[in-house]
Amino acid sequence: MTGTRKAKQGARTGQGVKPIILPFTDDSTLIFACRMRNLMRSHPAAPPIEMAWMSDDNALSYRQMAQLLPEGPDRVLRRGDIAKLVSSRDVEAILTSRVYRPLGDALKKKLIKYRSGRACVIAFLGGLDFFPEVGFERRRHCDGVYLFPRSELPRFRNWGATMDRGWQELGFGHPSFLHPDAVAAETTEDTDRRDIYFFAQALSPSTKRGRLHMLRALAAMARAHPDRRVWIKLRHLPSENRSHLHREKYDYPGLMAALPECPDNLKLTAESMDEALSKAALGITCTSTAAVDVVRARVPCMVHLDFVDAYCDPLVEPMRRLFAQSALITGLEDMLNLRAKNPNPDWLDDMFSTLSLADDVLNTIARFRDRPFQIP
Repeated sequence: MTGTRKAKQGARTGQGVKPIILPFTDDSTLIFACRMRNLMRSHPAAPPIEMAWMSDDNALSYRQMAQLLPEGPDRVLRRGDIAKLVSSRDVEAILTSRVYRPLGDALKKKLIKYRSGRACVIAFLGGLDFFPEVGFERRRHCDGVYLFPRSELPRFRNWGATMDRGWQELGFGHPSFLHPDAVAAETTEDTDRRDIYFFAQALSPSTKRGRLHMLRALAAMARAHPDRRVWIKLRHLPSENRSHLHREKYDYPGLMAALPECPDNLKLTAESMDEALSKAALGITCTSTAAVDVVRARVPCMVHLDFVDAYCDPLVEPMRRLFAQSALITGLEDMLNLRAKNPNPDWLDDMFSTLSLADDVLNTIARFRDRPFQIP
């Protein structure tokens, strides 16, 4: 019997098929949950997938919820409910991009960790992981840990070699990091595209001068190409920033309002990532996971790390290491002249997984069900 067949049979109980739960609290975790749901639903052996909104820890605005999940969540969890789900025999698995404290604390308890029939907890990364040791520690007690790039797997094994983590399986991949070839059917080449998108983020550039550098560069592009629209794709609106995990100190709408002689074709947008990528002819970012979304969508991508005060920004050097072999790091002159390069195929293979990720996840759950030493 294959692992996937075991997963399918193991999900059945007297009350029917046990669901996989995808918890979320903010835009990042909701985007992960939506993409994981879509990936798992594409697999014929997958059990039901349920989106679970952790309402007491919410950092989503109504606009973001309506934009990303207009049908609403399948479950609403109060504080502590996610810990109860770990012990539940009515849940097949919890797939998460963030190990919430109650979730991690529950898995530290031996009577829960070794309990038979409970939910399998699989943790993915929240995005580009600039400080992997911190990510490793937070996922230490999870039943499955899925990492990328592929080259990080030996590092995690070596890191945890002297620790008693119980049963744990290590995997590769992320639903937002699917190889461009794997999602070719989802994208269509449009040679008439003209729009340029800069994907902003909350923390980087970290200084006002660094952000003004990017804003002035984008304005210069807009002036040099009046037949194109240059969009600043906002991570969130300034009014939505107050409760977010990553708080933005200098927002682009405020900086842009003070920019003298701002060109008419330099614009702001808060549309979804998928909407932006459906129209983009070029995507630019600094240290954002958006770079991966752009590559995944087969859109030309530039990673610009030479902005003013870059030496002050703690995310620049980790981003430079992750993208060193990508061929996507772009200097100011090439960026202003829209000279984009194709990504390095070897780097793509190291960073991006395939659609077999859904099968891998189901097999991890199946092997978790068969793990040795379980207590009633």
